[in-house]
Amino acid sequence: MNDIDLAALNILIADENRFALSILRQHLRTFDAENLFEAHSGGEAYNILCAKPIDIALIDFDMAPVSGPAFVRMVRTGQDSPNPSLPIILLVENADLNRLTVARDTGASEVLTKPLSAKMLGQRILHALENQRAFVNAESFVGPDRRRRRDAHQPDPDRREN
Repeated sequence: MNDIDLAALNILIADENRFALSILRQHLRTFDAENLFEAHSGGEAYNILCAKPIDIALIDFDMAPVSGPAFVRMVRTGQDSPNPSLPIILLVENADLNRLTVARDTGASEVLTKPLSAKMLGQRILHALENQRAFVNAESFVGPDRRRRRDAHQPDPDRREN
């Protein structure tokens, strides 16, 4: 865990719950994160994103009036979005199938369930940054490729037959 260093990153964090935001801030400081930009709503987070060079965003799912998934949609498809391919981790308290599906289908890079530990947070940030999936920009979906692994029965065009 000590080899994770986030000091060079500009990290956007958003949660309408100030206590949850302070815990998130403390966890990030464990990894020497210094450049933290805090928001209390999805709209405020989007304004920060438009004004600052953000490297990764950690956004609560249940904010109002602009929710986490609405923020993701704005980033992925907004005409004025400064970085549609920004790695975005949605934070959820209740990771039921519906929320996970919404997170995936709106274009979230990763999902992390609260309460979270500093270790899990650091690992998920590294995973989101180091293992970025191909970015899809299709009519019905914009975001990281929703497929996480290749189907064993799907032929690989780069592989020889024999």
